[in-house]
Amino acid sequence: MEGTARRIPLLSKSRFMSGLQCHKRLYLECFNRELADPVTEQQQQIFDSGTRVGELARDLFPGGVLISEDHMDHAGAIDSTQRELTGAPVPPLYEAAFLHDSVRIRADVLVPHTDGSFDLVEVKSTTRLKEEHISDVGIQLYVLLGHDLPVGRACLCHLNREYVYQGGDYDLRQLFTLEDITYECSVVQREFPALLQDMRRSLAEREAPAIEVGRQCTNPHTCPFLGHCHANVSEFPVGQLPRASGKLLDALKGAGIRDIRDIPAGFSGLNPLQRRVRDCVVMGQPYLNPELPRQLRTLRRPLHFLDFETFNPPVPLYVGTRPYQQVPFQWSLHTLTEDGSLRHAEFLHDGDGDPRTAFVDSLLANLGVRGPVLVYSGFEAARLRELAAAIPARAEELRAIAEERLVDLLQLVRSHYYHPAFHGSFSIKAVLPAIAPEMSYGDLAISDGTLASMAYAEMIGVGTTPQRKSEIRANLLAYCERDTLAEVAIYRHFVGARTAS
Repeated sequence: MEGTARRIPLLSKSRFMSGLQCHKRLYLECFNRELADPVTEQQQQIFDSGTRVGELARDLFPGGVLISEDHMDHAGAIDSTQRELTGAPVPPLYEAAFLHDSVRIRADVLVPHTDGSFDLVEVKSTTRLKEEHISDVGIQLYVLLGHDLPVGRACLCHLNREYVYQGGDYDLRQLFTLEDITYECSVVQREFPALLQDMRRSLAEREAPAIEVGRQCTNPHTCPFLGHCHANVSEFPVGQLPRASGKLLDALKGAGIRDIRDIPAGFSGLNPLQRRVRDCVVMGQPYLNPELPRQLRTLRRPLHFLDFETFNPPVPLYVGTRPYQQVPFQWSLHTLTEDGSLRHAEFLHDGDGDPRTAFVDSLLANLGVRGPVLVYSGFEAARLRELAAAIPARAEELRAIAEERLVDLLQLVRSHYYHPAFHGSFSIKAVLPAIAPEMSYGDLAISDGTLASMAYAEMIGVGTTPQRKSEIRANLLAYCERDTLAEVAIYRHFVGARTAS
């Protein structure tokens, strides 16, 4: 078999991390990038956010020098790094470049000390240390030590979830947390020579390794080749079983079962919801517990159908908020009145400053004190409690809604209904087409909450033109209104559903 003629490309930190997740992902990234899924707006937003956090973190180590060559000019970046390292005194270095054992890296920050040693600092826009960060920093330490650079500490710098912004300049020492993970990195890097050898062995082959889809496709990150590798997966793969544990998926795989329709009726390990999903898919029919329409029919009008939109900037913008705190900026409310008419009200903050007070005042004025408030998920309840803590003057009213009036349609549907067209998901985007196919989000410029969050951040941005702001505003209003109309459609569908006596 041909296998060793292919030239093995240099590895990098990102390629090494891809190889840890899946050798097929690594292979495709090296040789078949054209098969990758397009980068979504959401993904690009995450990348851009991480870049901004990384740039802000450099101010923790002032007076540094940026190795400015881009990542395509690694040789030039190495030369620039070496020039800075031979100077006196050596400044902190941002994006320093190194190559060892055919692995190239760019270190976020190298901090020099008077004894000639350095701290390696990797910046992440997360709020905690994650398991994969150990290998991420570890491969950099492996390269630096192989390059005979004296590294005293290997550190992860991440956002501090407990930091509360007080206004003005950020207190960077409080905004960021620096964790010393030198020991952990030293332990894992002992495995790196063997791991690198295995990766290079895969890259030497003429074809990508034949690796089945599985948990590694989304853990620890969604693979950019997800669409390519899942192109020939069945319509109802076992991965669609809700909340399927690794143990269950391994048991199904060990039994040679890849499709939900092939799961035997008596297969052990399925919880009641998974068994319901299996039965509906096998029979090709939805399941409805009469308890769902019964509970909805007990609700007395006026019925309020409510949806929030929020954004959660990594670096807080408003006094009293924390990194990644959800800040509500928009609501939509459809009210089904006693006479059967449907009334709509809405709010979207598009001015300067913290939107929360205006959000709460307008919401309470429109909700009144009568009638159940129907939502889809526990998201609104959590936000109401947070708003109560942030705005004590309205706390009692907000808690009364959260604790006494909310009805979660998601919990009712998950507990009492399933349709094969859900494909394992109970999100409103999955439920709506199955029960109200005449409704969709396909005609909207903004079609999910993540896009709404990103759009709002753009709308309030300093450089956004008035024309663009107006366009975003219209798109946000249309999306949030569609969400509450979807809740109305779900309610009407199940209230009118016929059940066996």
